[in-house]
Amino acid sequence: MNTRTLTVVSLALIVLLLLVAGCSVPAAAPSQNVAPVADSAGGVVEDREVITDTDTYAGAVIYSDIEGMLGAIPQPADGTTLGFVAKAYENEFWRAVKDGVEAQIAELNAAGVDVKADVRAAQGESDEQGQAAIMDDMVNKQYSAIIASPISDGNLVPPTEKAHGQGIPVINAIGGFSSAMDVYVGPKHYMSGELAAQWIAAKLGPDGGEVAVIMGLPKESAARGRTKGFGDWLEQNAPNVKLVDVQNADWDRTKAKDVMDTLLKKHPNLKAVYVNNDTMAMGALEAVKSAGKLGEVLVVGNDGTSEALKSVKDGELSATVNIYPDFGGKIAVDIALRALAGQELPRVIYTSQAIIDPSNVDLPAEEVIGWTGLKFAQ
Repeated sequence: MNTRTLTVVSLALIVLLLLVAGCSVPAAAPSQNVAPVADSAGGVVEDREVITDTDTYAGAVIYSDIEGMLGAIPQPADGTTLGFVAKAYENEFWRAVKDGVEAQIAELNAAGVDVKADVRAAQGESDEQGQAAIMDDMVNKQYSAIIASPISDGNLVPPTEKAHGQGIPVINAIGGFSSAMDVYVGPKHYMSGELAAQWIAAKLGPDGGEVAVIMGLPKESAARGRTKGFGDWLEQNAPNVKLVDVQNADWDRTKAKDVMDTLLKKHPNLKAVYVNNDTMAMGALEAVKSAGKLGEVLVVGNDGTSEALKSVKDGELSATVNIYPDFGGKIAVDIALRALAGQELPRVIYTSQAIIDPSNVDLPAEEVIGWTGLKFAQ
């Protein structure tokens, strides 16, 4: 089976998994699925189900089903202001999410809709307090809704509770998961790890070999989900591929390079490494190149940043799991506006993702995932 055939099969499996996830699960009760409802004093009167893991939540739906469930996006009221709190713009991934949010706001403005956005980020991907302070400021300014990508599962809980006290819905976009927030919008991180494992196992073939994982910040749900999905898939489907090491590098490129240096020395027969994001993957790739093992050790990243995609085109990075952060930003705006309109929303909404390698890296993203844009009510 050639590389292009493998990729087509992989993409077909993705679509099948998403359809099963979206169609086989009964809808949760409305009390579990709505955005916060405020009383006349601005207090939240709706109880919210506690969710501990978006990857295993039974009531999750696929974003492509949302329009069929709820119709076109309601036009927001004039003067609506959305806040977006990212992790850190030092990482291109979060700049891409920002671009998606801003592009969707610009599209609305061009259509004559009076909506504004305040888009900010923490100083770094470990600046939990700084990120919380930004969100707290947005709540104090009484923005209409807030989109947030938490650095950890708990750092934005206090400002989220404060937002709810003022009747402000909070959309959890792509990053760390916080059950205190109203709706999670983003990829199924466990599936990201599965896709990476499946691709690596296919590349290694029947001989298999030793592989490792470079993990992101362990306190963040995306890192845990991606790592677990990778390990579980190999254990269940590829007994010839042995996961010999998992080391964390906290989403940091330099740390990832150092970790990869150590892995190559510790495991001289290493055949592949799955890295939880593309920033770290590029650091790991530097270590592989320095060791003279480019082409011998597969490096698979996660996120689909432009640097990673260019590296795939250049024949260096082996592959990346693209979770389309710019589309994720657009979708988060959609869900925030639906929450403001009082629509009943699922608590967890999965966005599209796909493994990208040299066989499909030149295809338009819209073609790979079937993106058709957002549709607003007239």
